[in-house]
Amino acid sequence: MANIVNEATPLLSSDFKNLEHHKNVSSSLECQIPVIRETSPSHDKSATELNNKAEEKFKLWALSHRKKMVVFSLVLSNFLVGCCFSLLAPFYPQEAEKKDVSNLVTGFIFSSFELTIFVSSPVFGNFMTRIGPRFMLIAGLLTAGSCAVLFGTLDRCPPGTPFIIISFACRCVEALGFSAFITSGFAIISSEFPKNVGTVFALLETADGIGLMVGPALGGALYELGGYGLGFYVLGGLTLATGGIMIFLLPETQDAHQERKGKVLTLLKSPFIWFSVFSIAVASLGIMFLDPTFSKHLKQFDLSPALIGLIFVITPGLYGLTSPFWGYISDTKNMNGRLIFLGNLMCGISYLLIGPSPYLPFIPEKLWVIIVGLVILGTFISLCMVPTLNCLLQGAVELGFENNLDTYGIISGLFNSAFCLGSFTGPMVGGVLIDYIGFNYGATAVSGIHFFAAIACCFFFITRHLKQHARLDISEDILPSSSIPQT
Repeated sequence: MANIVNEATPLLSSDFKNLEHHKNVSSSLECQIPVIRETSPSHDKSATELNNKAEEKFKLWALSHRKKMVVFSLVLSNFLVGCCFSLLAPFYPQEAEKKDVSNLVTGFIFSSFELTIFVSSPVFGNFMTRIGPRFMLIAGLLTAGSCAVLFGTLDRCPPGTPFIIISFACRCVEALGFSAFITSGFAIISSEFPKNVGTVFALLETADGIGLMVGPALGGALYELGGYGLGFYVLGGLTLATGGIMIFLLPETQDAHQERKGKVLTLLKSPFIWFSVFSIAVASLGIMFLDPTFSKHLKQFDLSPALIGLIFVITPGLYGLTSPFWGYISDTKNMNGRLIFLGNLMCGISYLLIGPSPYLPFIPEKLWVIIVGLVILGTFISLCMVPTLNCLLQGAVELGFENNLDTYGIISGLFNSAFCLGSFTGPMVGGVLIDYIGFNYGATAVSGIHFFAAIACCFFFITRHLKQHARLDISEDILPSSSIPQT
């Protein structure tokens, strides 16, 4: 993971040439500048280790056999998890309607998934080292696969309340499995690839994105072929089989069992952490805003269901394609703040086109304009999330957290919780906005949220930059002149 600690100001381009003066001062002065040191010696050691690795590039073919197995296992399982998550969308609402379940309750059943992950992810992250990331990941995968298989039996359930209760139970337990799997997966990649967190995380997001695209299509085909349960049996069975294979395939994380020292609440003392969490939540809210509303908006163009399906694939498809590139940039360039700013700015522009915004009457309400907006959204939405994992890790290190699996677990839980907060509120916000002000104004409101996030990003990183320069100026003032070597 590049530049987690070395990133002095991600938004502004500064060379800090005034630091050369300190390099020329005798090393004996180090003990006289306590104002610069804000963390423990273990933090300094962690920072040094991270900086030494910062310039190394990620090459998949050059990895050791052990690390290749880790990447392969996580990519495969993320693909299957994405398939299982999106499997319900094409036909579960129809089955629920047959069982006398209202659209409102069906929406709550879907939303309970994100709500469960939002609550459980910090808990799993906080106890990562006590449980063990490998055990947590495999157990989560097996739990998710089992619940997917159980979902396939719901067509035999009595209608009404029994169907609703069992649906909620299966969905919430499945979400617990997903939460354990995703949280431990993020922690494992942070531990195994500390210099390439953004790159490997983007690979997993690509696999998950492909799964989200394939899931509905595959589920619909299996539904036509064998009825309601076949898709759940096939994908749930594959997930269970993958979990069993990973018992033998996935190696144990090297520092899996450590004394737990960090706490989630401690992280919330950092403005850097709060900003990163806000950016993640805004990005996921924007994505999920389109889910319950966009298909109705497209009806005005008299499109076939197949064409509407293709339009829905544009954003997740481009997200999957561009995430590895942005992850590589995040890991190798000292510009995470600028990436987050650019992502929110472009996403704000994209929603102005998707609406299109009634405040911009010169933008025609044409299908090609909406598609351009979706292309921009899919290309830049990962910038609002991929760099934030590095920012969360940097914020933790600045608070004195050690660069170890315990910290990675806590960060992973916080990331998942923030993402699911946006995923949970996005459809509800979308529904309310569409009912009261319409899709055009609703998309404009989401655009405004992204623009606000971009402005907040500017303000935060500029303020951070000025504070760091102020510390350097103070350190120069407290240096006694007698301690400077005479020439």
